[in-house]
Amino acid sequence: MAKIFEQPSTSSSLVLAALSWIIVFGALQLNAAFFRSSPPYTILGGFLGSFLFFFFITFIGNLKKEIKWVETLIGLFITYLVSTSVHRVSGTTSILFSIGIIYYLNNMSKSINDRLEDANTAKPQRR
Repeated sequence: MAKIFEQPSTSSSLVLAALSWIIVFGALQLNAAFFRSSPPYTILGGFLGSFLFFFFITFIGNLKKEIKWVETLIGLFITYLVSTSVHRVSGTTSILFSIGIIYYLNNMSKSINDRLEDANTAKPQRR
């Protein structure tokens, strides 16, 4: 049976995360005046800033294979600095959206690890 979905390699994921981070960073900086123009756009700037956090965590995760709290806090700090260069409210909302991303990634990681442990500990039945 053919595989329907094949996981991308670590190197391609690393490069894609780095390029995505650069693209989002550039979009935030080039459109800073747009994001400052009204409160909903300011919150949208924070939402886009949280993608910086996601791509940073993806990049570091591909380098180290395990994310500790130090890397998470560094990612949050970098996200906050970049987002506050657009607007202070964007910085605050980017942190809030990034906390949501941390929660989601943590739950998905636990779910995947639990399935892997169940698959590894399942004993074949004798017939």
